[in-house]
Amino acid sequence: MKRVSYCGRSFLTTDGAADALLQLAVALPVCNSSELLELPALTDDGHTMLVQLVVGPTSEFLSVPEKTRAKDPDTADAVAYLRERTRVLTTRAEPAYAYAYADAGTQSNNGWDDLYGL
Repeated sequence: MKRVSYCGRSFLTTDGAADALLQLAVALPVCNSSELLELPALTDDGHTMLVQLVVGPTSEFLSVPEKTRAKDPDTADAVAYLRERTRVLTTRAEPAYAYAYADAGTQSNNGWDDLYGL
């Protein structure tokens, strides 16, 4: 488990959720956007709660390991979502190329000369 500090507060969540959250926080400045996220976490008495975070380009997190006897909250869906968002934000789209060919055998080049004043 890891304790994540954010905006002067902290919460306890799984290693995978904490790591995925920090990776997304690093990726968000690429597109200069913010996201509202929900992460399963533990209360001080070991019960599961849902933490809501607004994460953006200037978010600052601290994540430290912490031992606990409490059962890990189920973060599988949250981790999958965070990893997919990070993948989308950090994967560069390949540029699409289009070529226009004029038919050299015609005077009007398929009407382009007339249409565009060429």
